[in-house]
Amino acid sequence: MSETSTAPPGTAAAVDAAALAAKGDRLYIIGCIICGTWVLGPIGAVLVLWGILLLRKAERHGASIRPWAITLVGGFILIDTSVNFFAWGLDLFPAHGTALGSGLWIDYGRLVDGGYMYNYNSTAVGGVADSGEKSVQICMVLMAMPIKLAAAWGFLRMKQWGLQWTLISYWMYFACWMIYLSNMLLNFPLRFGSSDFGALGFWLLVNVPFLGPLFLLPYLHTVRRDLWT
Repeated sequence: MSETSTAPPGTAAAVDAAALAAKGDRLYIIGCIICGTWVLGPIGAVLVLWGILLLRKAERHGASIRPWAITLVGGFILIDTSVNFFAWGLDLFPAHGTALGSGLWIDYGRLVDGGYMYNYNSTAVGGVADSGEKSVQICMVLMAMPIKLAAAWGFLRMKQWGLQWTLISYWMYFACWMIYLSNMLLNFPLRFGSSDFGALGFWLLVNVPFLGPLFLLPYLHTVRRDLWT
């Protein structure tokens, strides 16, 4: 026997189920964003699981819930966007001048990307000294990631603009990745020849995770657009 029970619209049970679903949705979205901060990731994971449990409970009590595939895909987009925003934002914004920020990125340079190891914080804007890397950061942190974050929220809210801007932001993401990869390859000796893990470490630890979300593009182009109102 199915556990799902439905309540007539407008009844107290239906209102409670809808409120429960709204609370679960808020916790899920906030948790996904917090997961991308790295340090607060465990707290974000707890909020994500709590939100999912509340959504499942609300669904069993008759609340109207979006398809779970949309919830999971939208959550993945939020986490990926948050990771990119906070990671590169740590180098772009004044945090690069702190002991924690500079130490983190210089050690990252020693391990994977030598571009972060040499002349760090030596330019007028601070952070990584490679001008191509800094240009990609500015584009990603100040434009692409905020757009992608807002689009992911609209995507989860089943808004037509959310789906459209998710597609647009993903193509922007792809363009930034191509520029980023080209800049890395053009400075190959500096960026890979001086790091401990070299090119293999870059591909396994950085580029594959960075490229991974782009595999959602075929899915986003084939979803049923009538689901987004």
